[in-house]
Amino acid sequence: MKKSEKITPNARKKPQYIFRLYVAGNEPNSQLARENLKRICNKYLKDQCQIEEVDVMIDFASALKDRIFVTPTLILVEPEARVIVIGNLGDEDRVISALRLRI
Repeated sequence: MKKSEKITPNARKKPQYIFRLYVAGNEPNSQLARENLKRICNKYLKDQCQIEEVDVMIDFASALKDRIFVTPTLILVEPEARVIVIGNLGDEDRVISALRLRI
């Protein structure tokens, strides 16, 4: 028999974060952005995020739709308001501040 958690009406649900990361194949900055985003998610958003990766070398139409002309670029899709971070995401303090992850 499984133990189930009881959720009270006043319990606060943590927001789910959805990120879209635009990369250009396996270029060095794209690889760094992937690694840095995974590290940030593991550190600040355990089990609360989803990463959608778009390789502009394969799917350029999606990049045009989102008006992405530089890679790597990260878009915070959810929760609103949309945030765009350009670069390899190496400056953790600036990235978590831009994504509103400061606790």
